Amino acid sequence: MIADPLTIPQAQLIEAGMRLPKEESTDGRVWLSVIDSNQLPAILACVETWSLENVPEKPTLETFPASPRAESHKLIEWIFREIMSVYLGEAEVPNE
Repeated sequence: MIADPLTIPQAQLIEAGMRLPKEESTDGRVWLSVIDSNQLPAILACVETWSLENVPEKPTLETFPASPRAESHKLIEWIFREIMSVYLGEAEVPNE
């Protein structure tokens, strides 16, 4: 479950997670773990309850699963998008 409404500290972590990571190498690559480490603090601050297989009940940066790498990144990306929908609010105003 994602916190709703969000607090200012949570919003600040989300905004930090939206920033593009600085290139970590001379060839212009950005590793998935760099992106994930930018987004995980927001995820950990905004997700109130966890019930996912192979994810601790109260995960931290040190305990959040990072392998298999592609699947872990997809999970982080999906959760961050869900948090973004709370952060941004409804895109359309319903008909009154």
